Amino acid sequence: MIAMGAKANNIIPIDTVHIKVHDLEDLEQNLIVGRNLGFEGMLVLNPKELPLVHQYFTPSEEEITWAQEMLQLSEEAVSQGKGVAVKDNKFIGPPMVKMAEKILNKYNLTK
Repeated sequence: MIAMGAKANNIIPIDTVHIKVHDLEDLEQNLIVGRNLGFEGMLVLNPKELPLVHQYFTPSEEEITWAQEMLQLSEEAVSQGKGVAVKDNKFIGPPMVKMAEKILNKYNLTK
């Protein structure tokens, strides 16, 4: 509910710290749960936690490629006077464009 409430108010939902600093396996399990719940980052207590946190909250190459393709297809559809694009029998409309923009914005912040 925290992540949903934050997103509903245009606030980036950040998960709280993982207090078992030396238990990186438990941290990874918490990162999986947190990401699945909609969190977009996590506070850390120790720098050794950063690689795992980045692994789960930085857009992957696959996500970046997908986002770039969605924006390109959407721009092409708009330039052709179409409301939406279609890829693999799926509509590429405003929700997917917004998600793609968010992924690329997050990626550009991590560069």
